[in-house]
Amino acid sequence: MAQPLVTPPEETDRRIRLTHHLVELGDGHEVGISVGGQGVPLVFLHGLGLNRRAYLRMLSRAAGLGFLVIAVDAAGHGDTDNLPSNGGELADRVDLILRTLDALGIGRAVVAGHSMGGRMAIQLAASAPDRVLAAVLFDAAAGASLDDVIPALARSPRLAVQTIGLAAYDAQRDPSRLSGAEHRRYVRMLASVAMRNARQPTGFTGAARAILQSGDYTPLLHVMRDQQIPTIVVHGEKDLLVPFDSARDLAEDADATLYRVPGAYHSWMIANPRHGADALRQLLNGELGEALRDAAAVLGVKDWRDTAAWDQALIDPEARVRELNGDQIEELGDDEPEHVEMELVRSAQRPLDAPPMPWLRRTYRRWASRRPGRLDHTRS
Repeated sequence: MAQPLVTPPEETDRRIRLTHHLVELGDGHEVGISVGGQGVPLVFLHGLGLNRRAYLRMLSRAAGLGFLVIAVDAAGHGDTDNLPSNGGELADRVDLILRTLDALGIGRAVVAGHSMGGRMAIQLAASAPDRVLAAVLFDAAAGASLDDVIPALARSPRLAVQTIGLAAYDAQRDPSRLSGAEHRRYVRMLASVAMRNARQPTGFTGAARAILQSGDYTPLLHVMRDQQIPTIVVHGEKDLLVPFDSARDLAEDADATLYRVPGAYHSWMIANPRHGADALRQLLNGELGEALRDAAAVLGVKDWRDTAAWDQALIDPEARVRELNGDQIEELGDDEPEHVEMELVRSAQRPLDAPPMPWLRRTYRRWASRRPGRLDHTRS
């Protein structure tokens, strides 16, 4: 039974089991993914030194909101093979994500990322805007203020050590507010994630080097702005790794909506997955919902809250993701939701006379012309 997109705040968190798979690409590269739910595809990219399993409790709730969740391990993290030494750039790691989506049959999706995953989501959106219905960036490692500091980290061992110390302090601030049982569960999760990553010790260092060498992301953010990709930035007020000023810069350069999470540090949505799920719920009732309504009008989805209609419009019957996801949605049960405060700092400033999602209209026309019997619902 299809779950309507958007769960009212007063209802419980519906949790959907995500199943774990290894996907082999055409060149033999194996990529770890987790899949679950039905509806608008939501591709999630994790932070540096973590992997997709760190976010499963949040993402199981996201699937319950009416998304088809696809969480992907980055190169050298979790269950994904590392890249060869000649594929060390961040763009190569993003290309691996795109090739994985191709293998799964995911053409278009909401792309969300945390920290390093947010930086990768920006690269993905700028290089393949036709693949992105909207971008949701949680404490993304990007923004002019951060990009100014990154080259100094590569040159100064002292500054690098200071940053590691800040990261260690920040990492224990969000979970410090958890109950004893929840804190122990959080620590066990981190230990499990670390053990999986330890099998590829060069994965962390390679990804860190790729970030340090990735340069100024302002031009990529301008591409997102010029392509009018709906972009939403959600950032912890007290983030020590990526200070809030960087989120301001990011939002200005991408013309994104910006929310501040009061009192939160860098990994608030991992420490409290109910907060991460509630953030997505609020966005569905706000800017993300508006973006999906625009996409529904372009794609001919009559009711944007109908998850089955999104499934039919965006996922081909033969897509591999259907095989991996199975025929039945397995529910894990319901939990009480937990509200997270989100302060609106900036709204997107798209011109009122600008047509919504011009890149989606162009690519949908091409795609519809290749699908016999598919009506083109776009307007000139």
